[in-house]
Amino acid sequence: MERNDDENTLPKATVDKMVSSMLPKNSIVPKESKEIFQNACIYFLNMLTLEANKACEEEKKKTISYEHIYKALKNLGFEDYVDSCMKEHGNYENYIKQKPSKIDKFKDSGLSMEELHNQQIKLFQNAKLQFEKSFEDDHYDGNEE
Repeated sequence: MERNDDENTLPKATVDKMVSSMLPKNSIVPKESKEIFQNACIYFLNMLTLEANKACEEEKKKTISYEHIYKALKNLGFEDYVDSCMKEHGNYENYIKQKPSKIDKFKDSGLSMEELHNQQIKLFQNAKLQFEKSFEDDHYDGNEE
């Protein structure tokens, strides 16, 4: 099975992980079967995206929201999955609320933004010096003039 459209692919490792997580440990899945799984996933995502886009356009919105995806699942006959999708979306929302933001990390450092910026400049300068030194060491031919 040859794929002509590189934009419509899923990472091989992602598909392998999904397939292997659903099967017993001692199961073997040939490459051809994995490709069929991958093509089916891509086809499903394309159908879901098109249907969600229709729902979005019906509401005259520009951004596909999770509600549009739920509606698309229902329209495609996958209404049994909507509740579990809603649950996972809720879990994700809770995770985002509890996840510390990068801004909080800066506030908790006890340094001003200027001090943090100066530290960053020094780190970049040191990294540049180390790179240049390693480059010189790698290309030194032993001939001193």
